[in-house]
Amino acid sequence: MSGSNANNNGFLYFLVGALLVGVIGFGVYYFTQDHSAKADLEISVGDDGIKVDGN
Repeated sequence: MSGSNANNNGFLYFLVGALLVGVIGFGVYYFTQDHSAKADLEISVGDDGIKVDGN
């Protein structure tokens, strides 16, 4: 009976570790991306009306 419990704990540790690796990997991917790039579409609203610049 204790062997089955050890197998369940091993699987739980594996699952938590896999989720942790996924979260860390996504964080590294997200924070290394260049978020300063200008958008392809710019919309501005002013006194003259609405301007749409499609770069």
